[in-house]
Amino acid sequence: MMHGKLGPSLDFLSGGGEMGALMRAHDWSTSPLGPPENWPQSLRTVVSLMLTSKFPMFIAWGPHLAFLYNDGYRPIFGAKHPHALGLPFRDVWSEIWPDIEPLVTKALAGEATYHEDLHLVMERNGYPEDTWYTFSYSPVRDETGGIAGMFCACTETTQEVKSRAALKAEQDRLRELFKQAPGFMAMLSGRDHVFELANDAYLQLVGHRRDIMGKPVREVLPEVAGQGFFELLDKVYTTGEPFVGRNLRVGLQRKPGSRVEDRFVDLVYQPITDSEGKVTGIFAEGYDVTERVQAEESLRESEARFRNLADNAPVMVWVTEPDGTCTYLSRSWCEFTGQTPETGLGFGWLDAVHPDDRDWSDEVFRNANLKREAFQLEYRLRRADGTYRWAIDAAAPRFGSDGTFLGYVGSVLDITERKQIEDRLSASVAEFRTVTNVTPALVWVYSGTGRSIFLNQRWHEFTGQTVEEAEGQGWAQAMHPEDAERILPYWQHCRETGETYEGEVRYRRRDGEYRWHAFRALPHADQNGVIEKWFGVSVDIHERKEWDDHRELLINELNHRVKNTLTIVQAMAAQSLRHVSDEDRPKAQAFEDRLFALARAHDVLTRENWEGAELREIIDEVVEPYLRQKTKHFEIEGPRLRLIPRTALAIAMAVHELATNAAKYGALSVPSGCVVITWVITPGDVPRLVLRWQERGGPPVTVPTRRGFGTRLIERSLAQDIGGEVRLTYAPAGAVCVMDIPLSEAGGTAEHPSRH
Repeated sequence: MMHGKLGPSLDFLSGGGEMGALMRAHDWSTSPLGPPENWPQSLRTVVSLMLTSKFPMFIAWGPHLAFLYNDGYRPIFGAKHPHALGLPFRDVWSEIWPDIEPLVTKALAGEATYHEDLHLVMERNGYPEDTWYTFSYSPVRDETGGIAGMFCACTETTQEVKSRAALKAEQDRLRELFKQAPGFMAMLSGRDHVFELANDAYLQLVGHRRDIMGKPVREVLPEVAGQGFFELLDKVYTTGEPFVGRNLRVGLQRKPGSRVEDRFVDLVYQPITDSEGKVTGIFAEGYDVTERVQAEESLRESEARFRNLADNAPVMVWVTEPDGTCTYLSRSWCEFTGQTPETGLGFGWLDAVHPDDRDWSDEVFRNANLKREAFQLEYRLRRADGTYRWAIDAAAPRFGSDGTFLGYVGSVLDITERKQIEDRLSASVAEFRTVTNVTPALVWVYSGTGRSIFLNQRWHEFTGQTVEEAEGQGWAQAMHPEDAERILPYWQHCRETGETYEGEVRYRRRDGEYRWHAFRALPHADQNGVIEKWFGVSVDIHERKEWDDHRELLINELNHRVKNTLTIVQAMAAQSLRHVSDEDRPKAQAFEDRLFALARAHDVLTRENWEGAELREIIDEVVEPYLRQKTKHFEIEGPRLRLIPRTALAIAMAVHELATNAAKYGALSVPSGCVVITWVITPGDVPRLVLRWQERGGPPVTVPTRRGFGTRLIERSLAQDIGGEVRLTYAPAGAVCVMDIPLSEAGGTAEHPSRH
């Protein structure tokens, strides 16, 4: 052999990739095959064929079955490569030799074998692992015609076998879920509604002893004939429209020879269609609600007994729904107030309450209803003769067995005589002091002239003022001097007009620090309407106030800078473009329009303090110039969605470009045209906004020969700025643009759709 060149006797190892080079460099002195120069022509031919193939192959040759393999087989060997080259087959795969020796014996006896997905436990990487292979063993003859070895072509199918096993396990799990689903389910095929599947709940409903699979529903359930269900199935199959029913009565013979018993079901018949939209079957699903219907009937009977008891009780009784609407008033209420059951239901009962008590009574009731708490209040109730009587109204929330809030049951009792006594006792100063001193707020009572009558203990603890120091007008000394100039004239105004005295003020704490408080005071007038006292409360809001001031400062600065910047840009644009030629005037106008669209979007964000903006408001603002033209028509619909500023601006510019193009060439260029803007929110780890712009009724659309700046602006603003995707198609009926935008930073939930 010459240096640097393959000798003629080893040409069969050329073109064999890395394994050919490895065989040429291998030390064959210890191998039973000997050097390749001495290999028989039959072995050379097979080796040449194997090395040039990309398919995994190996050869076992000679009495010891020396192992030779190609590049395609190397991944199967794992860590055994390249040490296995030339070793006996038995030593190479000793861990699987008991499994494959019978197959090797057949090949050496002249019988070729083929095996698909054979399971073998191999140790190719130092540990046992389950593997599967599809392979064939074929005998190889030498020059004498005798069998000198065997040839194998193989493919590892481990992943395919495991995938099939996983798929089967998943299918079995789904079948088990279908079988064990709490609601009944059945799959019916064809016009005759033949049962293909039915779960345990369905068999339990119709009776387990029925043999239903593969049979038409009319044959399986003959007792249902005449009850309308077969006709419903026929209609769903014919029309392709689903059917939904609640509390449907169905007579079933659930045991052979037994009587037909009534059951009640909530039912859905859902048509199943093929790829062409043709109905091929019906999926029946629902629940046996017999117990619920029976419970509702029992409830109606119970309610009848309750009404009889309440109507004859000495107190007035009422019942509400969870939303607070009154659904029952006892006869004693109607007799006392003169209301009829119809006029008092809902919130009509408030009409019988004294006008001065009506609003606050309603507020107490609604707050308690929101919190689902028991409550008690006293108000004046108009008797049938027109006089007002004091009444105590007490109620407790009702809850179902599952904890569901059902509303209230309450009672009303005339307490006029008792109230007169309590009114005299309520004037007790000691009782009043006890109540006010336990609150953490600053509570105070001033005379009609503004002099201090009472300051609770918390006031003195906070300000450090003594009772003597705070008397008269001394309490004003605890007020910040700047606030005093503003508040004291306002306090004088409220005393003169009787308006509610409320606002924010800084009080000096005993350590000298001033802290912000929110205060509110209401006047108390005597029977002649003269204000004799003011009752007020002040609450410390210092931390909230500091944060609000800081936030307002930042937002105002941002708004100022944005507006100044846009004003400068617009002025520069107007100045720079005022001498453009008539030919370039449309381009200049397009640029100015884009600036105005951006400014409109900024106006929306500015109104919202740059905390975000509603998508609908952004769209309305951009298309508003077109809406002023009576021939421009938009249909806008989608759930409420609040966007972060960056997303709002990108969408505003995209909608502007689409509207501009539609006004020039598309649906907005003709009176009959219309633009439909819709959006939905798709759930997921990162929710996405899918906004669709579709033009209808415009001139026929042709695909533009080039991409304009507007198209590039839409794609750049949505893709680069907010990571969205844009699909713009030019269907003959009208251009369609679909924007798919991630909402990872912008919250949004679908609420009541809005339509313009």
